Amino acid sequence: MKTMVWMAVAGVVWTCWGCKDENGVKKGKDEPWVVEIKSFERDELKVSDILARIDTVELYTDGKAMASIGDLCFLDSMVYILDASKAVSAFDLRTGRLCKQIRTVGRGHNEYIMPNAIASGGGRVHLMDFSGRCILSYDADLNLLHRTPVDFMMHDIIPVDDGFLLSNSSPGDREELIIHTDTSGKVLGKFLSADLSQAVWPVGKPFIRNPKGDVFLKAPFSNDIYVWRDTVPVLAYRADYGSLTPEQGREAEDFLSAGKVGTFHDFLTSDRWLGFFEYADEVYCHMENLSDGQSHLQGKLVRDVPGFYPQWQYGEALVGAVHGDDYGSEAKLQETRLGGVLFFYYLNFESNLVYLRM
Repeated sequence: MKTMVWMAVAGVVWTCWGCKDENGVKKGKDEPWVVEIKSFERDELKVSDILARIDTVELYTDGKAMASIGDLCFLDSMVYILDASKAVSAFDLRTGRLCKQIRTVGRGHNEYIMPNAIASGGGRVHLMDFSGRCILSYDADLNLLHRTPVDFMMHDIIPVDDGFLLSNSSPGDREELIIHTDTSGKVLGKFLSADLSQAVWPVGKPFIRNPKGDVFLKAPFSNDIYVWRDTVPVLAYRADYGSLTPEQGREAEDFLSAGKVGTFHDFLTSDRWLGFFEYADEVYCHMENLSDGQSHLQGKLVRDVPGFYPQWQYGEALVGAVHGDDYGSEAKLQETRLGGVLFFYYLNFESNLVYLRM
């Protein structure tokens, strides 16, 4: 029964779609999965109610310095961390030990100027150089394999089968937010037109990769989530906040003064959709059960689990990180030096979990 329900839901998401709208987004006969989130101000949602367990991995740098964590990605049993000093450090998740660290800052062919995002795919690690307007691709041992030039500034990156999806960091008025390129940097398509007064990407990553490897994307402040399918984004999920749903574009950008909801973080596991949003200077959360299409949790987020600030995803786990100096560990001997700590948050999958449907 559970499999049958999932297949029915997946049919909404993966159905072969037909025509495209003005954003280059495919639309078809089936509607996206829409969840209604109403009267959420009356509820509270404790972090402990949505988590099954938390795993931690301490990362030791063997005496090498590591600045605050800017971005990270995973490749097999490795994690690659881009820090504020522009260094990239590769750690073994099984041992927490540093395997290699590079910091090749400069203007040469093998160097970068201002890296601001890192991602993995196809057995490679891809570093995005904001100021250098290029993507540097490395093997698992951080040996440079390829340099891909692009002619625009980028905010984030995710590899896809035929190249990359990039978030345009300076779309301007009526320009596209998501750009699809091949591995040589040639633009193959542009999607999701912007109507923003400034180049802005808020807290929260624009790209999501679920445990099955499917890629999802969303625009800043948007309540829509698209799945990347057949080289175009397909509208897959939508959060409906009723009268508090902002118009896309500048009202969404200025959601606080408009008295609307602003969304920032979304995560998609095998059978959960977890979304964070802001309203009236408070942070709220909703969680949907993608297995049955019925169960729903919502409310103001109560952080009864200290340090719950997930930013990334690794398989079924939501991932948060802190610098070693902020962890409070005593293991700070010069020869081992705690560089950072990763927190892996696993959502509650228990079938007897009580949900509220408003």
